[in-house]
Amino acid sequence: MSDYHVCGLLLMSRPESAAKVEQALKGMDGVQLHANEGGRMVVTIEGSEYRACADLMNELATLEGVASSSLVYHQIDTESTSEESLQ
Repeated sequence: MSDYHVCGLLLMSRPESAAKVEQALKGMDGVQLHANEGGRMVVTIEGSEYRACADLMNELATLEGVASSSLVYHQIDTESTSEESLQ
């Protein structure tokens, strides 16, 4: 079986730190910034292993300028090996 994880997060930063946090997010593999309004950021993390996604979530929560981080969505897509070979 093969899993694929999609995690949606809400990051909050002070408005004066928003640009710095946004720049840090752009350099991270598996991380996408979808919106940034005055330090309120909608971010997704995608990957094939939950542990790697969890590590990225922890890294985001501890970025300089981030005041809070909340996981608001987590989806796991699972496909069996036989299904993958048909595609």
